Amino acid sequence: MASPLVFFVYNRADHCKQVIQALKDCTLANETDLYIFSDGPKNEKQTEKVNRVREYLAKIDKSYFKSVTVTQAPVNKGLANSVIGAVGEIIRKYGRVIVIEDDSVPSANFLSYMNFCLDEYRNDSRVWAIGGYLIPFILPDDFKQDVFLSLRGSSCAWATWSDRWELIDWDCKYYKGVKYNIFKRRDFNRAGKDLSLMLDRQMQHKIDSWAERFAFARYQNNKYWVMPRISKIYNIGFDNSGTHSGLTDRYSKVLLDQCDENQSWAGASFYEEISRLLLKNYDMSLLSRAKVYIKTNYLHR
Repeated sequence: MASPLVFFVYNRADHCKQVIQALKDCTLANETDLYIFSDGPKNEKQTEKVNRVREYLAKIDKSYFKSVTVTQAPVNKGLANSVIGAVGEIIRKYGRVIVIEDDSVPSANFLSYMNFCLDEYRNDSRVWAIGGYLIPFILPDDFKQDVFLSLRGSSCAWATWSDRWELIDWDCKYYKGVKYNIFKRRDFNRAGKDLSLMLDRQMQHKIDSWAERFAFARYQNNKYWVMPRISKIYNIGFDNSGTHSGLTDRYSKVLLDQCDENQSWAGASFYEEISRLLLKNYDMSLLSRAKVYIKTNYLHR
């Protein structure tokens, strides 16, 4: 049975249309229960844009999917609260879930990949989640597998199971033991040198990120993401239209996977060289990290 798909939308009607059109063409779309969560406008200025998204959602041809359920929030919850609440609701019902955001155009085999991996790694105690989007970077020439294990994942398109979800401490109580511990911070930063600094900002209420807390829970539980060799997502969100994204084409320069044939998504392993190459994309100099750390933890009042 195909896993349910949760789709988060806000105020970008054109982006929403592109994602829905691509989802219609996905293998397994007609076996998938699609749950769309539309957040409410933050202010008067956003009301018209949110209404345009909702007008489009009302016209979706539901015959492409097993079912389509649209939930419209009357007020703005923000992405973090929306994700935590909606994913929690659906994952408790089904035991697993696939999640995608409105800037993530999927490949035709996106649902095939996600469902296969959810089945394949369900009982693999090493695996925390399945990632669908791989940022552009060059893999070693001798790496020929279709998946690998990673300390860093994908927050725009992903999947996980209820037992992993239940391990998350959304209040990050364990943070107190990490905040001033250089060794634990370094260990957390094996997944990217930006992570401990973002966690500081989260705990100072300067950002409100479900993904940062999700990443911290992965670290606490010593697990990995399963990531694809070729991205299943083409990211269209870095066009200055999103709440949390700017203007760049760096993250959209991916080779989008379109083929179901001759791929093996089983047998993912962790490779230090791949991890090193991937995490270069999240590198920060020691001086830059020190400046952000001091500003966040000592000059925030």
